[in-house]
Amino acid sequence: MEARIDSGGRLLLPKMLRDTLGLTPGSIVDVSAYGTGLTVIPSGRTASIETTSEGFLVARGTGTVTDEDVLALIDAGRV
Repeated sequence: MEARIDSGGRLLLPKMLRDTLGLTPGSIVDVSAYGTGLTVIPSGRTASIETTSEGFLVARGTGTVTDEDVLALIDAGRV
């Protein structure tokens, strides 16, 4: 889906995406670089990426991720 960046640097998300994600004016989102693109996540970050003393990247969060959560994310990516 295509979106446009205006002269003020704002990214206008298509209405269908805003409606699907429940985003309304004033909604807080987290925008991050991901590869050569961007990710936009409603309600901000739920995890952080840290570097261990051995130089490995690890994700840290406060929530619990179940097998069902992981499988749902994999299935969602296959659409």
